Amino acid sequence: MATVRKAQKKAFSEPRPCLWTRKEYYRMGEMGLFQRKRVELIEGEIIEMSPIQSSHATSVTLCDEALREVFHKGWVVRVQNPLSLGENSDPEPDLAVVAGKTRDFTDAHPDTAALVIEVADSSLAYDRKNKASLYAKAGIADYWIVNLSSRQVEVHRRPVKAPEAPYGYAYAENLIFNAGDAVKPLAKPKSIIAVADLLP
Repeated sequence: MATVRKAQKKAFSEPRPCLWTRKEYYRMGEMGLFQRKRVELIEGEIIEMSPIQSSHATSVTLCDEALREVFHKGWVVRVQNPLSLGENSDPEPDLAVVAGKTRDFTDAHPDTAALVIEVADSSLAYDRKNKASLYAKAGIADYWIVNLSSRQVEVHRRPVKAPEAPYGYAYAENLIFNAGDAVKPLAKPKSIIAVADLLP
């Protein structure tokens, strides 16, 4: 019994991160705690994002233009706006394609997307591991990473449980498309997007 109590005492005395809810996160923003900082809430942790480099910004704009050619009436292409993925996550992907009309999200951010795109340079490892696990957990069926350094698009599909992943989920299908290739969004399988059109 003494051994059990000692183990329990040790477990409770170890430092633990303070995790935040979306409600608390927005309250902190209203109080001005994030002024001049780009942040997002990922599974209770407030993550500061890197400054946007010019090549990153160019790729985001190119992706936006390409997606709007494919997704018309009945779809909204959101650029660097929040997705409310549960009580403790409010990521701001570079692009998200959601069903509906723009005014549908006047009172609340969307809680899912047909396609999420992250443009990655310095954030590549984080986008492959943490963001992929987060989006898989949220059931996002189509997740693309525009890899600027390799000039590729990494396509992640089929979310599955994966205990080894940061948030317990991962993608079972992971495909690479090079600059000369084209990729079809799951939500628009008859449409083709040239990878070169997404790269600066």
